[in-house]
Amino acid sequence: MTTIPSYDDIRAIAARLVRQRYPTAVAAIIGGSFATGRQTPSSDIDLLLLFDHVDCAWRDTLVAEGRTVELFAHDVATFTYFCKEIDAPGGRVPLAMMVLEGENIAAPGPQHAQLLALAQAFAAAGPPVLDADNLLRRRYAITTAVEDLVDSRHPGEALAVACQLYAALADLHLRAAGQWIGEGKHLFRRLQAFDAAIADQLDGALRLVASDLPAGQHAFEQVVAAVLAPVGGPLLEGFTLPAPAHWRA
Repeated sequence: MTTIPSYDDIRAIAARLVRQRYPTAVAAIIGGSFATGRQTPSSDIDLLLLFDHVDCAWRDTLVAEGRTVELFAHDVATFTYFCKEIDAPGGRVPLAMMVLEGENIAAPGPQHAQLLALAQAFAAAGPPVLDADNLLRRRYAITTAVEDLVDSRHPGEALAVACQLYAALADLHLRAAGQWIGEGKHLFRRLQAFDAAIADQLDGALRLVASDLPAGQHAFEQVVAAVLAPVGGPLLEGFTLPAPAHWRA
């Protein structure tokens, strides 16, 4: 695929798919890149289907008219469970974001209105607060990782550690501030929207590790200090992690 299809073209493909294969859907929401205007030539169609009832939620990857479709099928109860019990504890609510950012291409009705209200409530509530033990573990992991990075003389190893640090720092900076996170490109977008300065600093540090290792090591030391300072700073001495007493053969 070399050209980027228009949203109208994608909308038409999704509408035909829903009409032909899922006629009982009471809502059909196009989310993802096409909903936010970030599509590329190979972008798939993220499609959330809502039914009055499903025996179980499911997801499916299929091809419609040459375009890959990532399909997520739910009723209100399974949507609620996935948002509350599966996604939110990890700091993410991708299904709710699909509803908030996307367009319902099915006929409007009370089910979509209920779904939208649920998504708004989940998003507004924010992720669970990091407890003290979780925060200690994150501070310790980041402190040991940056030491590994600064001491490294192997470009490949250093880049691997830097990638690990990028995710850990972005995740911590967002979660400590009560912000939702994401994965991959969505993590960068979340961080950029919340704190562009830290996002740019972290992005620059990672690029430097790949092109100028000493400069990249110094840049990561700076961004680690900036991210850890509000949550208690680096942590090594004094960190303990007792295992549960029943962990024995």
